[in-house]
Order: sequence, then C-alpha cells, then structure tokens
Amino acid sequence: MAEAWRNLTATGAEPLAATDNLNFGNPERPEIMGQFVKAIEGIGAACRALDFPIVSGNVSLYNETNGRGILPTPTIGGVGLLPEWEKASASALLPKTSPSF
Repeated sequence: MAEAWRNLTATGAEPLAATDNLNFGNPERPEIMGQFVKAIEGIGAACRALDFPIVSGNVSLYNETNGRGILPTPTIGGVGLLPEWEKASASALLPKTSPSF
C-alpha cells in the first residue's frame, strides 16, 4: 500500500484509490488462512492510515502444486489524479509526451 501511494506522490499525483490482487494457497490449512487474514488486516490498516481505499480487487485461493502452497502474494496497484501532467516527475523509461485520449 505504502509503495503504491509513494509511487503516485513521487510523480506529483494525488493518490485516489487502489486495487488488490491476493494470491494464496489452500485456505483450509490454518497457516494459509492465517497468512490471508493478516494480509487483509495489514492492507486495511494501511488504507485507513493513508486514506487510500481499495475500490476493486481479485482473490485467488488454492494455488498449490503437489500439495505445496505458493508463497503469499498480495499485489497492490494505485491510481491518482495529476492535474497538470506536464509538470509531472517522469520516469526515465517513459517519454514525456501528451497522453492520447
């Protein structure tokens, strides 16, 4: 959460909202369910602290191979408002051109 928020503010954008993608193993196993619950609690706490709500998302469970669960993989993406895009801090990888809307 904090990284998505920081990435937006580093460009001069006002962070508005986030989306999540949560990938975990079999939630019927107590340790996996514990990972899932703690990830949700942590994301929720960060959302409240940053005033950066989750407005959409995806959850994928039972991600296992040969009875072994994947490592917990919560992913966050954010969107923000950049009123004057011409004044934005740009990444070295992105050209500074006008958006094509």
